[in-house]
Amino acid sequence: MKDLIARVATYPMMAPGGLDYAEGHEYETKQIDEKDKNMIGVLHQIHGENLVSKLLKEGYAEFACTIVSPWCAYRHVEKASGTLEQSDGTIQIKQQLNMSSDDFMHPVMFQPFVMTNSEVIPFTAQKSHGLDQLWMGREVRLPVAAIVALQPFWNAKTVLQSILRMKKVSDENIAPGSFEVKAVGEQGFYFLVEVEESLFNGLRNPASFEHRNSIYSVALAQGLSILNEQYQEPEDWAEQQNLKLLYHMFRDRGIPTWDEENFRANQAAAAFHPHVVKQAQESE
Repeated sequence: MKDLIARVATYPMMAPGGLDYAEGHEYETKQIDEKDKNMIGVLHQIHGENLVSKLLKEGYAEFACTIVSPWCAYRHVEKASGTLEQSDGTIQIKQQLNMSSDDFMHPVMFQPFVMTNSEVIPFTAQKSHGLDQLWMGREVRLPVAAIVALQPFWNAKTVLQSILRMKKVSDENIAPGSFEVKAVGEQGFYFLVEVEESLFNGLRNPASFEHRNSIYSVALAQGLSILNEQYQEPEDWAEQQNLKLLYHMFRDRGIPTWDEENFRANQAAAAFHPHVVKQAQESE
């Protein structure tokens, strides 16, 4: 699974599959039906009392959405306007995007995010920020226009970025350096990857991104094996948004789907996350 943004982790980011925030702190977006066919509605939500919600409430950050039309090189950032709503530990806002522009052609892609809009005085990470333990006590510097929460682009090619979700576990039943994959039929369906603590910490700042991608490939292969064993019939998965997108992604790329006899989980996973082995340079 590729990073949403290739970056050095100089400040925490809240993103699907990210490792910066503790469980229960999440950035979620939903598409809202609009009566006007030229409008797209987006509901931004930050769950939990954390650094991102604090920045939003204090006016140091705001919700926004990038609109991209790749066929005509159109790219535009539109900020959400209006009053933030707060309820039961969730802060949210509804945003409307106008799709009637003559500047772009379909297909159009969207990427919701939260960005700082002014300089934030450096501070020390605390438990109230909702961050993972590895951030505790570290100084955090947020530059202007820092993306502090991010969702994948809304298109089928990015479903793999939301279908694998990592969770650190301290369980003596999980051997060091290992993980377990479980299917979760919620939020459009996803695979919960329970990662042993030392491995989880290593994935945060990997020495090799190729090695990390190989781990993601193995985790995805385990998840796809679950689909092959338990989700053979369309009625088993047709109502799951992520699985529908994943199914069509396989079809578009000519990869056998999990309900076909020639399906191979390892080969399918490697088609998205190829294993890369760098050869050692021969001495002269």
